[in-house]
Amino acid sequence: TGAAAEADAAAWRDGRTGYPVVDAAMRQLRHEGWMHNRGRLLVASFLTKTLYVDWRVGARHFLGLLADGDVANNQLNWQWAAGTGTDTRPHRVLNPTTQARRFDPDGAYVRRWVPELAGLAGRSVHEPWRLPAAERAAYDAYPDPIVDLSEGLDRFKRARGRD
Repeated sequence: TGAAAEADAAAWRDGRTGYPVVDAAMRQLRHEGWMHNRGRLLVASFLTKTLYVDWRVGARHFLGLLADGDVANNQLNWQWAAGTGTDTRPHRVLNPTTQARRFDPDGAYVRRWVPELAGLAGRSVHEPWRLPAAERAAYDAYPDPIVDLSEGLDRFKRARGRD
């Protein structure tokens, strides 16, 4: 629904999705006006494919914050990431936990931008919802995931006619 999509988009913009690497990248964007290309790809995939929010929502948000913002580059990159532009793999969906383990293996990036998880050791910083309940309670300032990744992927596949 429209209200659900707006709530999801607001959580994404605020860096409060419950996926630490996504939230770290969004917080970096808000603070610095910049994020690494891998972060850009990941947050775009998450918004458009996992949350299934229109790519133009992300494009507008980025253009309003990017220090290196360029209309043509921004819009075309968002279309590509959403699979609506020129892309030979429009059904590519990036998994934020897999991406976090691959590109932030020790969790330093997440700990820098998501300070409420700074006390978590090792790779557990990438999936705080998997902590034992007593330990998770110590990090309750950080939200649980707003969507289950498998549910988001199923929704995307159904919408694209790829069950």
